[in-house]
Parts: sequence; C-alpha cells; structure tokens
Amino acid sequence: MKKTLSAAFVVAALALTSACGGGGDRPTKAEVKTAITSKDSVFGSAIPEKSADCVAGVLVDSDVSDKTLKAIVDSDDDYKGSKDDEKALTSLTKEFAKCVTPS
Repeated sequence: MKKTLSAAFVVAALALTSACGGGGDRPTKAEVKTAITSKDSVFGSAIPEKSADCVAGVLVDSDVSDKTLKAIVDSDDDYKGSKDDEKALTSLTKEFAKCVTPS
C-alpha cells in the first residue's frame, strides 16, 4: 500500500508542475534524475535514489512535454502544466508503481 501511495504522490506532484518557457530541448534522463533526487525537488522531498533512475526514465520516455520536464529540472513550483500533460502523467501511474515496487 505504501508503494502505491508513493506512485500516486509522484503523479499528483508532477501534475502540479511544469516548465519555464524557452527552448525546445528535452531534458535528459540524467538531468531529471538529478532534479528529482534533490532536496529542492518540486515534489517537496527527494525521490529515493533507488527509484529515481526508473522514474526519470519513465518521464523522459513519456508524452510529458519538454516544458513540464524543464520545470521539474528547474524546480519551478509556480508553473502549471497543460491538460495534455496532466493526462500524460496520469497515464504513467503503472510505470511509476513499477519504479517504487521491489522486483
């Protein structure tokens, strides 16, 4: 149950964030991983290192916009994502759950 709640937390936190404008380059998996494991993460707390590589990969490989990923990398708490980003993030629930559930 705790693992499922962690996955739900990731989805909810991501749905509230997105990126600052400018540029069109998609952040790398390494950049996203660094951001989500930081104490300044947009999630309010760092994603555990053990799950971060997987979560970052899921995000970068998803339909989540470059702007949303940039907001995560930039720890931009003020940006609000689009409805399309919300849908894209919500569709990742199972993938996030796999990231936080031991194999």
